[in-house]
Amino acid sequence: MSLSRKIVAALDSRPDSGAISCALTAEDGPHRLTLHLTASGPVGLAFDALEFATTARPEWPSEALLAWGEALARRVSYLMEPLVVLENDTLGGTVELRSHAPTARADLRSYYEVHLGSQGTLRLARVCFDEVTRRRSPASCQMTREVLERLIDDIIASIG
Repeated sequence: MSLSRKIVAALDSRPDSGAISCALTAEDGPHRLTLHLTASGPVGLAFDALEFATTARPEWPSEALLAWGEALARRVSYLMEPLVVLENDTLGGTVELRSHAPTARADLRSYYEVHLGSQGTLRLARVCFDEVTRRRSPASCQMTREVLERLIDDIIASIG
């Protein structure tokens, strides 16, 4: 069973599919995924963060991390906003992706933020920026189960 199917199975096995927050974790070979779930139902779910780690490579030099980020941005074109590589910190060993064009509602701008780390880690979250206060705050990621499955499969496929 693939990692995406394992996470869906973990969602399905929850005794109550309401708004009880929890962390769901699944592993498949060298890959581990944790979903910080805030709500789920038969069609969709909401989560604070998706964390992925892989030991498929012993090292993630800057070039490999950047290639992962670029491949991820190409593959994941179906979220509310497309992702683009924003920063490649070669000294810190990180790559950051963000939504190309944030969603605007009133004075708020919401966007996806993805951090890739040199240890083979990925963290996806949604951020809300308040134009008035000039402050960032976490926002909930909401998607259907099908989109979640596709996203997990694309994260793995983008490793290369």
